[in-house]
Amino acid sequence: MNKIVAVFFIPILLINLGCSLKPIVEPRASPLPVTPALNNKTSHLLVMPLVQAPERITKKPFGVKISPDNSPVSPERFAGYHTGVDFETIASEQNEEVKIWAVCAGTLILKKYASGYGGVAVQSCRLNGQAVTLVYGHLKLSSIIAEVKSELKAGEQIGVLGNGYSTETDNERKHLHLGIHKGPAVSLLGYVKTKAELDDWLDVAEYLK
Repeated sequence: MNKIVAVFFIPILLINLGCSLKPIVEPRASPLPVTPALNNKTSHLLVMPLVQAPERITKKPFGVKISPDNSPVSPERFAGYHTGVDFETIASEQNEEVKIWAVCAGTLILKKYASGYGGVAVQSCRLNGQAVTLVYGHLKLSSIIAEVKSELKAGEQIGVLGNGYSTETDNERKHLHLGIHKGPAVSLLGYVKTKAELDDWLDVAEYLK
């Protein structure tokens, strides 16, 4: 008898309280913004190089030691300590243009095809009062419209990512390699042999917070 009372009591109570049970609906993903997000916390932070940049650092962060045996990327052709940060793309972006924006204001000092990158752009700017050069790797070279020696504004589009596994990315996956090299000298090294050599580079992710 007690069990029967328990079964019928709960729905009666819900009706008396005016409660209604609703199905759980999964939230829809928010659409990606189409313009770069400007950091406004402090003046030394950088503009995001592409939408949802921090969430894209999933395989090769700054300083990780890579070899063909431990790499999250397969096949892996490089080895050493990673000098930059890799921002990955998602499946739906493989056949779409992925815009890349200048993370700071400064001069475009180089654009060329380079082994290991495909299209690459290098920009000079100042970060915390220090001269640095920014390496944007795996871009579609023909999409870099700005001329060398021209000034770029923070948030200005530099170009778009090259197509994955093509000459535009030197047969690498579609992603952005972004490195910050200390000083005005240009270095296109994507990896260095020793951990001590990483002292010549800065972690991009630390300036996107």
